[in-house]
Amino acid sequence: MMDLKRLRYFCRVVEQGSVSQAAKSLNMAQPPLSKRIQELEEELQVSLFVRRGNRIEPTEAGFFLYRKACEILRQVEDTARETTDIAHKNRTELRIGLTHLYQNYFKALLMEVYRRHPDTSINISVTDSSHLETLLTEGAIDLALIQRPYRSEGFDYVSFDPIKLVAVINKKCLPEPPSNPYSYTSLAALPLVLLHRAKDSGTYEMLMDLFRKSGVNAKVIMHITQPGVILDWLDSGLEAATLLPSSEVDADKLSHCYVVDVFPSPQIFYPALVKLPSMPYLPALMDIITHGYPFNTSV
Repeated sequence: MMDLKRLRYFCRVVEQGSVSQAAKSLNMAQPPLSKRIQELEEELQVSLFVRRGNRIEPTEAGFFLYRKACEILRQVEDTARETTDIAHKNRTELRIGLTHLYQNYFKALLMEVYRRHPDTSINISVTDSSHLETLLTEGAIDLALIQRPYRSEGFDYVSFDPIKLVAVINKKCLPEPPSNPYSYTSLAALPLVLLHRAKDSGTYEMLMDLFRKSGVNAKVIMHITQPGVILDWLDSGLEAATLLPSSEVDADKLSHCYVVDVFPSPQIFYPALVKLPSMPYLPALMDIITHGYPFNTSV
């Protein structure tokens, strides 16, 4: 009979794509972890992984087991939590991950959830999208409000309409106000500070690919994970420019920056509600979304 510890180890290897990286994240040596995976394969009499270059990926059987294992582990954790809740008569709890990238975009949604469900305990973890994806797979949060996953394997999601792209340019970078709209390829001539996930691919790679396809080489001087930090530094005198979702930029609060629309306007920023396939969509959120969120579609 498969034990839960082996399933947890197996899931971590799938998510990390490497036994060594999985062992590091589990704070254990690699040989014991390799042995547990080997034991699982011997028990099931199937190969669970295949090597692709420097990474290992689940076989078809391995991916099937991964989805089922996530569901089993989630049910075990939910059972333990619900048992504790009953014992302590805890309130209903929502555990939500919120990316820095869309703090303003999702603010009205979360405030409406609280308005409609004041007796619900809402725990919000605000961090980078890549970290929130990890928290999802570990069962630390129920859902994440993040950028639509670059690779959707292992996740279910509801994607919202893309958010318009705007350029924010420190005024010292240009001798006169820029045209509006402003060609995003023209930004390649300026020092750029761009959003970049802590790990894996995301909006940064999409932007760089657009620059390359347009035949320009972008001069990126800095990578930052939080839009708010980028805006603060540009308005504080950093002579550079950036590209951000319009929902996160308030031109009235920027005294030393130009904020202009971008033309052509590539669709880069896709906010999404993301969860594991084994998790249900939370009615408290879905009721609001299906009735027309975002409330102000101008973003």
